[in-house]
Amino acid sequence: MPDTAFPSELFLPFLKAEQNLPQYMALFRAFQQAILQGDLITGAKLPASRPLAIALNISRNTVKTAYEMLQAEGYIETRHGAGSYVAQHLSHQNSPQKRKQTSSNAATHTPVLSDLTQRLQAIKPSQGSASGSLFALGLPCLNSFPWQQWQRHVNSAGRKMRHASGDSGIGNAMLRAQVADYLQVSRGVKCDAGQVMICSGSQQALYLALQVLVNPNEPVMVESPGYRGIDGALQSVGARKITVPADQEGFRLEQGLAQAKQARVALLTPSRNYPMGYTLSLERRLQLIQWASAASDTNRWIIEDDYDSEFRFDGPPLTSLHGLGGEQQVIYIGTFSRILHPSIRLGYMVMPAALVEPFTLAKQYIDGGLSQLPQLALGEFMASGEFSSHVRRMRKLYQQRRDCLSELMKQAFGTHLQRVNSDGGMHSVFLLPEGYSDTDICQQAAAQGLAIKPLSGFYSDVDQPVTQGLVIGFAGFTPEEMARGVEILKAIILN
Repeated sequence: MPDTAFPSELFLPFLKAEQNLPQYMALFRAFQQAILQGDLITGAKLPASRPLAIALNISRNTVKTAYEMLQAEGYIETRHGAGSYVAQHLSHQNSPQKRKQTSSNAATHTPVLSDLTQRLQAIKPSQGSASGSLFALGLPCLNSFPWQQWQRHVNSAGRKMRHASGDSGIGNAMLRAQVADYLQVSRGVKCDAGQVMICSGSQQALYLALQVLVNPNEPVMVESPGYRGIDGALQSVGARKITVPADQEGFRLEQGLAQAKQARVALLTPSRNYPMGYTLSLERRLQLIQWASAASDTNRWIIEDDYDSEFRFDGPPLTSLHGLGGEQQVIYIGTFSRILHPSIRLGYMVMPAALVEPFTLAKQYIDGGLSQLPQLALGEFMASGEFSSHVRRMRKLYQQRRDCLSELMKQAFGTHLQRVNSDGGMHSVFLLPEGYSDTDICQQAAAQGLAIKPLSGFYSDVDQPVTQGLVIGFAGFTPEEMARGVEILKAIILN
């Protein structure tokens, strides 16, 4: 093919589209795609560098560099004294017929997926998706985050990383020590730093615990209503979900055992049921611990997700199950994402002494450890006392915002909507009168920028009576924002 016949115009659109790349790289990619797609067939001769450079209005060195890269990766081959050609070994890879067949197959082919993927795909979204963000659940007050103090600790952590050699696989030693100290004081958790594992969040901690403790088709007791995000973790191990009704005193163990007497694992949020906010009564707490510790082989476990425990308004945080004598049977899980900032993807898990070794081994194979920088920064942040101060400030602020939302809803709806009493948290639940559909209301609200959730979506037992209600987050929103959101909601419900 003479140089004058070479279709250099093929590359002009590509060069223009890739203006953010160096020209030699853009030209290399243009040739690469042309060869792979069959626009340049096997054996096609490439033009000499000089005429192609003139045709494309680029330098000759740019062309030569692109050619060298093409040759190095095996797309073209040079023949002494004859020039450069599309490589012969691509003859069965880049014909137009092959390209057309591959494209057709890609459009009609259904990939064969693992059993796990198929189980995850079978999980139906239960709460819908909100396109807005106002009233979103679990969102802290971002404007109140102590950015200057945090940045100071991040900078300090960056300097310390020069001398850091990694971690033990279960987290930075300083951060684990700070978490252990904090939990002993605030939640009565009896542990040392060697029992604390740092995770990317409570979800990873839950996933890891189930992977280590549960075999396929084994029953796991979970509360209903409850956090539906655990379904993916349960499906990942093929566990059989046993839904246990939760009333105003919390998790009803006897009903769970009536469905699966052989169950060895119970997963719940005793400090504050999600989403209702009910606290597990002392009688039922002790009953759970007695059940777990009564097994002769000590092979029953309680996974305690201490959701929102820091934000109890009507008194100090309650003692955890772990701190009530369950340290040998309770896996205690918490997260910093909701306390501090959603972007700080760090959580923790306190392991019974008997589980430290298997959990550590499992985590090393699952992720190999987390980034040191945020762990070091958070460790310093806690050691300075600024973490505890921030929690105290947010506890007071969130109480004010809860009361503000309650007053706004009362002014808008009177007794039409009933707020479920809760002693803390970052959201409130309002029950709807008979005849209303919470999913319909939430869908209309989402279209207007509200991220409220239907209470019915938190129930997972088809045989359990479902309560209609609205779950509304307040922690991350100002009184003015909440007032605007309530007006939108009022127009939807009362009109």
